[in-house]
Amino acid sequence: MNEQEKIFDAARELFNTEGWQNFVSDIQNNIASIRVESIDDEKGFWIAKGQLNVLHSISGYENMMKAAEEQEEEDDDASAI
Repeated sequence: MNEQEKIFDAARELFNTEGWQNFVSDIQNNIASIRVESIDDEKGFWIAKGQLNVLHSISGYENMMKAAEEQEEEDDDASAI
């Protein structure tokens, strides 16, 4: 098992935990709670934008890792031919 496979295995283990599911649920709730219409000024807008970028990155981590693993498998299959 190479280093990349170990990373994917550890990520899969993480994603299957109740704690991860709770964390992602909290992140999605935080995303939903940020309302553009309640922002008072430009500074608040940029702060909210930054928060949303970070929250979306975290909430998409599982899908990103799954896509990376699939790409790795496709690359391995292609190089085996």
